Amino acid sequence: MANTNAEHYLGDLEAATKVIPADQPYVMMNLMKFKPHATYSADYQGPKLGAAPGREAYIQYKNMFVQRAGEMGLDVSIVFLGKAHTQIVAVPEEGESWDVVLLVKFASWAAFKSVLQDEKYNREIQPHRVAALQDFRSFSVTEMSDF
Repeated sequence: MANTNAEHYLGDLEAATKVIPADQPYVMMNLMKFKPHATYSADYQGPKLGAAPGREAYIQYKNMFVQRAGEMGLDVSIVFLGKAHTQIVAVPEEGESWDVVLLVKFASWAAFKSVLQDEKYNREIQPHRVAALQDFRSFSVTEMSDF
């Protein structure tokens, strides 16, 4: 794979804010490939899942994320979670494959962005996502009413 997104770069949130409507429902579409074993950065001081599979670390992340979003009063729902089998139309980049496809709906882009900027999320929750994922793609999606 040319780019493994090992650091899971979130991109420029301000640039995204300029093109994504802040006040309409927002769906995040993720393609994910898990690490064989969760690996945490040396500076993360919270509870680690040891040699657990990356998938288990991601489940921990997902549960903590949903709980934190609820604590923040956000309306978040998992729309779809499925196993990715194979690409059938496009030829994948060399070695590219995905384990899971996930669609998560938020009340708005602003709600999603508020989680990314939350101190507790960044300190206690996000490290499980980074520990879990070998490769990751995330797409910002909003509904088209004029198609």
